[in-house]
Amino acid sequence: MSEDMRYGYFDNQNREYVIDRVDVPVSWTNYIGVNDMCAVLSHNAGGYSFYRDAEHGRITKFRPNGVPMDWPGHWIYLRDQADGDFWSVSWQPVGKPLDQAEYECRHGLSYSRYSSEYKGIRAEQLVFITREDDVEIWDVRITNTGTTPREIAVFSYLEWSFHHIEIDNQNLQMSLYASGSSYAEGVIEYDFYYEPWTYHYHAASFEPDGYDSVREAFIGDYRSERDPLAVASGRCSGSQELTGNHCASLQKTITLQPGEARRLVFVTGYGNRNVGVEKKTKYGNFAAVDAAFADLKRYWDEKCAVFEAKTPHEGLDTMANIWTLYQAETCVHWSRFASFIEVGGRTGLGYRDTSQDIMAVPHTNPKKVRQRIEELLHGQVREGYGLHLFDPAWFKPQKKLEFKSPTIAHAPAKSSYIHGIEHACSDDHLWLIPSICEYVKETGETALFDELVPFADEGIGTVWQHMKAGLDFSARQVGLSGICKGLRADWNDCLNLGGGESGMVSFLHFWALTNFVEAARFLGREKDADRYAALAEDVRDACERELWDGLWYARGTTASGLKIGTRASEEAKIFLESNTWAVISGAVRRDRAESALDAMDEHLFTPWGLHLLQPSFSKPNDEIGFMGRVYKGIKENGAIFSHPNPWAVIAAAKLGQGARAMRFYDSMLPYNQNDKVETREAEPYSYCQFVYGAEHRRHGRARHPWLTGSAGWNYIAVTKWILGIRPGFASLLIDPCIPPEWDGFSVTRKWRGATYDITVSNPAHVSKGVKAIALNGEPVREVPAQPDGSLAKVEVVLG
Repeated sequence: MSEDMRYGYFDNQNREYVIDRVDVPVSWTNYIGVNDMCAVLSHNAGGYSFYRDAEHGRITKFRPNGVPMDWPGHWIYLRDQADGDFWSVSWQPVGKPLDQAEYECRHGLSYSRYSSEYKGIRAEQLVFITREDDVEIWDVRITNTGTTPREIAVFSYLEWSFHHIEIDNQNLQMSLYASGSSYAEGVIEYDFYYEPWTYHYHAASFEPDGYDSVREAFIGDYRSERDPLAVASGRCSGSQELTGNHCASLQKTITLQPGEARRLVFVTGYGNRNVGVEKKTKYGNFAAVDAAFADLKRYWDEKCAVFEAKTPHEGLDTMANIWTLYQAETCVHWSRFASFIEVGGRTGLGYRDTSQDIMAVPHTNPKKVRQRIEELLHGQVREGYGLHLFDPAWFKPQKKLEFKSPTIAHAPAKSSYIHGIEHACSDDHLWLIPSICEYVKETGETALFDELVPFADEGIGTVWQHMKAGLDFSARQVGLSGICKGLRADWNDCLNLGGGESGMVSFLHFWALTNFVEAARFLGREKDADRYAALAEDVRDACERELWDGLWYARGTTASGLKIGTRASEEAKIFLESNTWAVISGAVRRDRAESALDAMDEHLFTPWGLHLLQPSFSKPNDEIGFMGRVYKGIKENGAIFSHPNPWAVIAAAKLGQGARAMRFYDSMLPYNQNDKVETREAEPYSYCQFVYGAEHRRHGRARHPWLTGSAGWNYIAVTKWILGIRPGFASLLIDPCIPPEWDGFSVTRKWRGATYDITVSNPAHVSKGVKAIALNGEPVREVPAQPDGSLAKVEVVLG
């Protein structure tokens, strides 16, 4: 097999990624659902669904990290009743040889479309979740492309979860006797008897010819989903049962004349049989299905229209206008704990992750971002640090249950979820401060700063007071040198410095302080502005005094005083995080910033992205933490960790180095690796958590797609720093940093109710520097917010 291999392509007109070679080496997934219900499905329709909570709200079952991969799934089987041959609309689970059948998967924005062509039958299964009422729709269309009539039996199939991930996988002495299934009125109802409020349903637009709701009856003895007994025999057995393992399969046999097509719709959701009857009646009207899908398409059309770029770089346009925005939105909505990697074993929000995620999408999802800001503030203790992993439900009134079910996860006592400083991370709370400022810059909602939000442990404060609490906490938590303490960990979870100091956090503290001071000046709160500006200068002095190592900035020190990330270090001489944030924060001298950037390029750059550190740790060192117990070139120990890579792009852009910023951006851009799947393996439309580093024999392999802060930060890097469109408190800043060979670019940007058509020309072929700006034909120095509903034409000349 060749080194370079393509399995699919980008269809930008339809905002879809088309997988036309389906034997992909790993699962290529998509996220279905934008409200309370979600399905995570692969290119073979394998995966699972849940309602609100992937840990305690599971609808369908999934066997993670399994062989075969992606099983079970949300599948449609077809059987030729004349000869008994059967297949699935998606390539798996039946898996017909690819020289006998044609398969395709189109992953779109919150939907996936599977299709097959086999023996004169063309079939398609569109999977999406309605926005209006959280119903999973399988819109199935079957066409006879042959010259003779065909009798085809159609079977839906899914396997019900036991609702809680832990009893799906552990507590079978309870789960096998906790649930039951039944069929009536065309609906399979699944109940979780220990929880009388929990039901799921599966129904269809037609009167079924048969059904099964017991897994073993549908699949049969010594068989699997690849060759289930019901499909092989051509009929379901009508199974239903109290206790055991449960599935949902509805069967319909149809006759198709040559050229004839039939449409069948299946519905699945959270609710009892009455809800199922209501939804199958509603979506039995195909016009309602079409309207729901059009509504979903319109939802994403409106989001994508908020920022649309047209540049000389097709990959940048494809990712920034569609896929990176989509991935960033997905992270804000579902956090980190619902994927094929994090399969619902945890729930809630990671404080630092969510605080960064929301920074990327206040323009496309202000309502969700505001919700997350409130939840994060409520997850902050009065002392100033954030609860590293918490569930916002802890702080909401708990529904009084009639009994205490042994299967349900009840909210813990408050004393157990308010952890002490010994478990606090030194960076968590700092990310939220710039994110709040970015939200206000986007929306103009300055009143948010004075809104009251409770602390997690006790008391209540304004948003402004919460922000000050976080800044003051970091000011108190410093070592003798004046550099912030590392505490349990900083951004790097595997760098556990404990009593040591983190250079990255001090740079981050400076950045948060300058964001806060900018807001204070805008609001006229001069006393706060002066106080925190003075503190920022103290932080700057400490960073320059203690962290500069001659060519780049040190990462920090251990509890014993050993400096790490220096030229004298035995291993891990240079780190990406501390040096990128030295530049981004604005805390350091320009000549040192340029030297640090040069060093990152020289020592960390590869064609697949920049390493997190080099060289990797080769032996454990408990003073440094868990990092030394990770293989070289993997994850935090010398991998190309995706999350901080866009920080290098931003750093280069801030210094006006457009060619370098683009080279950094291009090295990790999934789009550029579309024809290198034999190395990359993972989806070319999604950023991954990390890429194997050069010290590993699988250098270039990407792992853990979708739910990673890489998406939001790459979106920020390209839209706000390469293209340079940055909202302020009162005006729209346009300050690009582009490759000098570009002639220019254009962006349509919606901001505070107005639309800005921005054209940037680069006649002098520079990377950075705005020579002139015209607003609606008139020269201006800046672009102030325009009236609601207006269209503003902005022309920018670089030079």
